[in-house]
Amino acid sequence: MDWGRAKTVLILAFLALNMVLGYQLWQEWRERIDSTVDWTSLPVEARQMMQEKNIRIGAKIPTDTPSLRDITYKLQLPASGGSGRIAIEPPPETRIVFNNKELQQALGDVIPELSKYRFDYYGSGREGEYAFNRMIEGLPLFDAKLILYYSEQKIQSYRLDLIETLPTEGGQAQKVLPATQALTSLILKKYLPAGAAVKEVALGYHGQGIFNSDTQVAAPSWRVLLEDGNLFYVNAVSGEVSTDKESTLEPLTGK
Repeated sequence: MDWGRAKTVLILAFLALNMVLGYQLWQEWRERIDSTVDWTSLPVEARQMMQEKNIRIGAKIPTDTPSLRDITYKLQLPASGGSGRIAIEPPPETRIVFNNKELQQALGDVIPELSKYRFDYYGSGREGEYAFNRMIEGLPLFDAKLILYYSEQKIQSYRLDLIETLPTEGGQAQKVLPATQALTSLILKKYLPAGAAVKEVALGYHGQGIFNSDTQVAAPSWRVLLEDGNLFYVNAVSGEVSTDKESTLEPLTGK
């Protein structure tokens, strides 16, 4: 065997492998960079308004614009009646919230359909609470939540919006409005107050927000969450703006 030639072949093979792996890593990095932009991508007039009103956008702005349609679902009331907290015995450590596998192992047999809910990092601003959103086809339903209540470094109880998805009749999937367009609308139409600071922009589903009927309809929506806890939902098809407290909002008047 020609060991010199074999050594050369092995070196070239390793170099080729490193080049392939390096290219894959570069592709993944570029995809991550391309998936979000910052406030500098907004139109000039929106940036000028931001400067005048001291509005800050600290969140990355998603660039994806998938084709989505409304979803239909109904609330299933658990045995507790669905209105209050359900105690967890024995209470597990809160650290498992940050590890989906451990959370599932600890509470999967306690909380119904736990695997269908995803931790809402930015929406968990209240002391003593961890918030989760029900996931539907990879996107959060902002109106259906799981709340874990903790104290003394342990999860003590939970409250759950348990839902059943239903077939949606009629209506074709439509490409959603870009997140930059939703933000531009909030800024130029004066929905955002002076001094507002945006900490998250996320795509999901939002509807009535109050379970006052058997069947609910939720539309693709951009959730814009401010640092002070206030939030806005921008319908990702019609552009209509709402919050959890009001079905629709009118732009602010004045400067």
